[in-house]
Amino acid sequence: MKITRATCLALGAFVCAASCTQETAEPDIYEWADGKIYFRTSLSDIVSSRGADMTPESLGSFQVTCFNTGDIKGITDGVFKPYFEDATFIRKTSAAGTTYVSSPAEGPRAWPSNSGVLSFFAFSPSLSVMDSSLSGIQEPERVGYLNLTNSSATDGQSASIGYRLEKVRVNPDIAGQFDFITAKASGERWKDFSQGVELAFSHQMSQVELRAWGSGAVYDFEIAGVRVGNPAVEGDFIFADPTSPTGWKKTERPTTGKVEYLYRTAAASQPSAGDRIYSINHTEHNTAQAAESIMGLGGCAMVIPTVNSKWEGLEDPNITATPYSTERMYFSILLRVKDSASGIMIYPYPDDPYGMKTEHYAVDRNGTIIARLFTGSEEGSYYRDEQLSIPYEATDGEEIKEFGWATVPVDADWAAGKRYVYTLNYSEGIGLHDPDDPEPGKPISGQATISWSVAVQGWDYAEKNDDYDPDIDVP
Repeated sequence: MKITRATCLALGAFVCAASCTQETAEPDIYEWADGKIYFRTSLSDIVSSRGADMTPESLGSFQVTCFNTGDIKGITDGVFKPYFEDATFIRKTSAAGTTYVSSPAEGPRAWPSNSGVLSFFAFSPSLSVMDSSLSGIQEPERVGYLNLTNSSATDGQSASIGYRLEKVRVNPDIAGQFDFITAKASGERWKDFSQGVELAFSHQMSQVELRAWGSGAVYDFEIAGVRVGNPAVEGDFIFADPTSPTGWKKTERPTTGKVEYLYRTAAASQPSAGDRIYSINHTEHNTAQAAESIMGLGGCAMVIPTVNSKWEGLEDPNITATPYSTERMYFSILLRVKDSASGIMIYPYPDDPYGMKTEHYAVDRNGTIIARLFTGSEEGSYYRDEQLSIPYEATDGEEIKEFGWATVPVDADWAAGKRYVYTLNYSEGIGLHDPDDPEPGKPISGQATISWSVAVQGWDYAEKNDDYDPDIDVP
């Protein structure tokens, strides 16, 4: 029995199948005598919201570690080593379908000569892709990240498989995050050589999207960035363990941090392709049905599943500490607010009584971000870089706008493979001062609570009884 398949090389972990090109060389021939291992895959379709969403069409390659559970006798050192480890399998397509075969650069992966059962553990993207996403984290802080650890053992009669990926780290820039998927399966040569081993992948991150609207007639809002405060941003993923469940390792105090996306231009050569300011006023996004994503070109946040209670704001017993910090959960929105009738700036405060940290942007008439700016020592002076070496002068048709962070406390109980969509209602409130502000937790302009709603979409739909409430009132 022979199966003929044309090779399609993936250009990377996130390269779509449509971008692959078939080789013109003689196609590979697969038959039982060759003994080559290959896979078929499945992955739930999702509502695509960012370039890094992993879909069946974009799964160009994945990494596989394999243990031969039929080959344990004669091992005396107590360590049960992988049959092969972190091997790359790439997409191959033909009229008969799609399979994944070992990378030509690494050589073939063959079934063992005995009849043992092989245990496969697969993940994507590769370690190199995940490592490249950590560009915002400098050495030596990155030491120990993304370390594959084998804790499998054998007494020569039986084996226990323990295998994990230590210190998976989430990029603090939402635009640089990745969708982490995994699968595990068992296979035997006699039954899997012709059709391939089936791998059913699952999403292991939680995906978070923020949307916004407001029906109030008093204020006009403009939004230019988002921050998710204190989700889990680092963790160990367990593929197999004799005493623990698979998935993210449970820790009493997980590593948390901020992930954010500040609106930006797409590229210096394409300023018109940048993010556009999101407006809420009497004509734009003024009903719940008109709410849209405020995540900008960065797309949804990808974070490690998180359980965290909401930030208490002024009720935090440590609120007066200097410096102040919190490990509780919140969203912060980078925004500016004007009085609708007079056009007077409400927030950020015109006279800056608290010394808040703000952001400045050059924006064109269409609301498109032209440049993120940094203020100089002289009033009205702006620069393109933090070193204040490249001056910026606004041209005709541009306006320099200032934005400040406004916070909404929120509980989080986020599961792997679910997408949580929060809708912020700015009809009656603006928010609280961000935990990083000099006056953390103080209501902005003394306004009422902001309402919010949440729904789960895409991967698996989260329901309101999944320990989260989609409707949020902005304070």
